[in-house]
Amino acid sequence: MATKHTDECLKKCGESEPIFVLRAQDQLAPIIVRKWAQLAHQAGAPKAKTQEAHKLADAMEAWQEEHGAKRPD
Repeated sequence: MATKHTDECLKKCGESEPIFVLRAQDQLAPIIVRKWAQLAHQAGAPKAKTQEAHKLADAMEAWQEEHGAKRPD
């Protein structure tokens, strides 16, 4: 799993390219990541990419169980 220092996707971003970051502390993050995976699958994304997203959502939920979660602020 990637972190903010190792994520290959973030390394690909252009200097002025807008991005949207979801953190594990956001109670909505796992739900949104799973929805993204569903839509990506429907759009023909590689299975490995959508599986990675589901694993990330699982990891976010595990993190939330240990550390808590909050509404987006």
